Amino acid sequence: MAYATLAEMLVEAERGGDLPLVRDVQSLSRRMGEEGAERFLRQCARAPDAMAALGAGIEAKLRRAMGVPDGDIEEALGAACSDETFDRRTLERIAAANAAWGTTRGLDRADVIARWLAGSPAERAAGLQALHEVWATKAGDPRSLAKGQAPQDEAYGVDAAKLHGACGDLLAMRIKAAYAASLAAGLRAGQAYARGYVAAKRAAGAVDFDDLIRLTVRLLETPGMGEWVRYKLDQRTDHILVDEAQDTNVNQWRIVAALAGEFFAGEGARSGVLRTIFTVGDFKQAIFGFQGTNPEAFSLAEKAFVARAAEQEEEGEPFTRLSLDRSFRSTPPVLAVVDRLIAHLGAAAFGLPDDVPLHEAAKKGPGRVMLWPPVSAIEADEIAAGEEGWLDDATRLFADKLARQVKAWIDAAPWISTKGRPLRPEDVMILVRKRGELAALLVARLHAHGVPVAGIDRLRLDAPLAVKDLLAAARFALQPGDDLNLASLLVSPLFGLTQQQLFDVAFARGGGLLAAVTADPGLAKTRDELGRILAAADLVTPYRFFEELLSGALDGRRKLLRRLGEEARDPIEELLNAALLFEESGAPSLQLFLDWFDRGEVQIKRDPSAPLDAVRVMTAHGSKGLQAPLVVLADATGDPDRSPGGGLGWSADEDVDPVPIIRPRSHERFAPFDELMAIGEKRDLEEHWRLLYVAATRAEEWLAIGGALGPMAKGVPPPRSWYTALSMALDALDAPTVDDPLWGAMRVHAEEGPRGAVRPVRVSVPESAPPAWLWTAAPQESRPPRPLAPSAIGSDTVANPPPSPELRWAAERGRLLHALFERLPALAPEARAAAADRWLEHSAGLSDAALRGALVEDACAIIGDPAHAAIFSADALAEAPIAAVVDGRVIAGTVDRLLVEADCVTIVDFKTGRRVPAGLEQVPAHHLAQMGAYAAALGVIFPDRAIAAALLYTAGPTLITLPAATLAAHKPGFAGTEQSLVPAG
Repeated sequence: MAYATLAEMLVEAERGGDLPLVRDVQSLSRRMGEEGAERFLRQCARAPDAMAALGAGIEAKLRRAMGVPDGDIEEALGAACSDETFDRRTLERIAAANAAWGTTRGLDRADVIARWLAGSPAERAAGLQALHEVWATKAGDPRSLAKGQAPQDEAYGVDAAKLHGACGDLLAMRIKAAYAASLAAGLRAGQAYARGYVAAKRAAGAVDFDDLIRLTVRLLETPGMGEWVRYKLDQRTDHILVDEAQDTNVNQWRIVAALAGEFFAGEGARSGVLRTIFTVGDFKQAIFGFQGTNPEAFSLAEKAFVARAAEQEEEGEPFTRLSLDRSFRSTPPVLAVVDRLIAHLGAAAFGLPDDVPLHEAAKKGPGRVMLWPPVSAIEADEIAAGEEGWLDDATRLFADKLARQVKAWIDAAPWISTKGRPLRPEDVMILVRKRGELAALLVARLHAHGVPVAGIDRLRLDAPLAVKDLLAAARFALQPGDDLNLASLLVSPLFGLTQQQLFDVAFARGGGLLAAVTADPGLAKTRDELGRILAAADLVTPYRFFEELLSGALDGRRKLLRRLGEEARDPIEELLNAALLFEESGAPSLQLFLDWFDRGEVQIKRDPSAPLDAVRVMTAHGSKGLQAPLVVLADATGDPDRSPGGGLGWSADEDVDPVPIIRPRSHERFAPFDELMAIGEKRDLEEHWRLLYVAATRAEEWLAIGGALGPMAKGVPPPRSWYTALSMALDALDAPTVDDPLWGAMRVHAEEGPRGAVRPVRVSVPESAPPAWLWTAAPQESRPPRPLAPSAIGSDTVANPPPSPELRWAAERGRLLHALFERLPALAPEARAAAADRWLEHSAGLSDAALRGALVEDACAIIGDPAHAAIFSADALAEAPIAAVVDGRVIAGTVDRLLVEADCVTIVDFKTGRRVPAGLEQVPAHHLAQMGAYAAALGVIFPDRAIAAALLYTAGPTLITLPAATLAAHKPGFAGTEQSLVPAG
């Protein structure tokens, strides 16, 4: 919905000529790129109230906040550069000093000043940067005043510093104005998107998680309504448990405070009941700041509840603070490294106000912490094979080494004391700081080395290779002339051509690639499989198309899993689920599905705790709440200073929630955003260290640390990296360096324990060949016959004129008579007329008294006729449903009147048309066929009784009895007649 809303907003803006919005989106995209712009707009959509409160005049508000005057900034700069405003006298002294210096550098500077002074105010404003470089470097810092760098005049330094500040302020004004214009464009686009997203959710009747929280806060805090809601909730709420409190945001705490407020308001709704608030949280594990959480809210909530509890301590239970220093996950060697890490960084680095006590291990046993040497581009001569040329050599080499290390661990099967058994693939968890190319590369390398791997914990559905191959098949079915797409399909696991085979058939071809493949005798099987794909394009739904590729003759599922590993199974199944979801909401067209799929952004999230004997690769954030005997920190060498953290928020008014802002670049850091950035950078760094704490404490017994260094690092891990911090922790433990056949050398802190029982040798059983029937198509399943409705038997070939008003009234008359025949027989004869008239007037809506009288007279006359006494008696059933199987066919229908007697069953069907047959010979054939079907069905239901049938034509009224021979002659005997669109005969 978010992507569709953005697309619709842009299309409507272009179609409706909303050029300002188009320009704002273009400005945002040029500034942040496509993905960055979408991310910023979605941040705006998460704060619809704040975006709406920002109102109009955004650029003016930003300028005022930054101290930039209104109006054209170049005009303001020109005015500031005029002789009346600018310090010309000081500038002339700078020029004279440089001219007197007499060096080439000094003369050039004097010329720059002369040209600047000769210009108009507007020209001077345009040349400010060149003038500023007389006393400043290109980075803006003051130039050196050392000998040979500037005139050695005592007053020169004072004058240069004075003009450096004045000119720098003017240039800063231009930068501020440009940033204000860029940010205002982004916020205006964000306002439009936030409004559109709110409207889209309202139209769909949907809310997201942020809406639920926001609306709940509004409900609980609305005067006049919130008090009543809180009172009603107080009647049912005695205990509140807040889990993961460190990641609970401010609005969520407002909900908790509203619910718990009644706990401290005297006796509340009920007296004599113990009320408790139990909050569980670890400040050191607050790692979801990018989702809007702030651990400071945890501290503020704690202080608030302490104060409220102190007020009630004499009447209620005291506030109790419990410790979480005992670990039930990690063994002592791992916790020792974690404790040294915290001691080295200090509690303040984690954002903690107090010192952190040492951990106590509930699990007593061995453990090991290994620090591998970082892999740098300098030593990456032995580059592993692979096609990931867009990644640097060090990253590729590290991924290959790590895959080989995991393979060696699994083959050696070291004893895991916490599990009481040897190591298995499921015991290994590889953590990365961010979900990106390294995670995908590790999965590929592990699979290449034969290590069972579960794949990345979360990824976009259009990213996995298996999904791309299946979509390539769908695109080929729709556009077989796309040679590039066909080439990708041919070399995919679905067809398995090698690059050389593709080159041989494609190079120097005379026409399209499909024609070349068709003409190649060596690719006959490929040609046939491509033909089947083309034949299915317009005949099957998207789900059936993909399922046929996977499970049909092409055997795509087996081919994809054999090449790509088990991690491809989940994306394949999710693609099938997406196809089914699409078919529920629109026309099941393959073309429409591809368009829908390409416009969406479906993510796959695996359950990392699900039992699967495979290595897990996931982010440190995703590992929260999980654990593993062996954990690898795979990108511990990452530099937090080179990867900006979460977004920043700014508010034009103190009483309004902040709105997202575009992060200023280094030269744009001015008040008030420089302070916001400083606060944000401090918060991000604190979360960086808390994330390391979470990642390291996922390890039960073994913890390994490694990473790759890019060319900028020059072989040295960044000072604020996880690697450097853990290296310092190992220094504090005097961890020795040991030789390693794969890594050369590594530092190890370990406490070894006794090995358990010897692992039983696994007997390898060769895989048996699949049975032949597995590849045989299942036989066509017989379909049960559709129920035959007697009223649909045969064809009504009686010629009738177009319906006139008289004919339409006749049809309506018949419907009303049917209703009266169903309702009147149970009443006493003298009450029927009045009851019929009331029903026709009030229920049937017939206001004409004359028409009502005629209908009542006819209905009562037919029901009261002695000849019809049996079928309208109390023993007869009205509108009786019947169903039976006759000669293998299901007959089901409803008869107007059914009379079941000891030796005979009588059915009567009413015909209310205007034409009344004179006798049996004139009864229409389709009426006889209908009664024949009814009689045949009743003959099966009551095999020991005679079946009598009659047709009552109410226009007469005329009762025509149907002889048994006539019924037998019209017994159903031709399957499918009731579904035929062609008249019989």
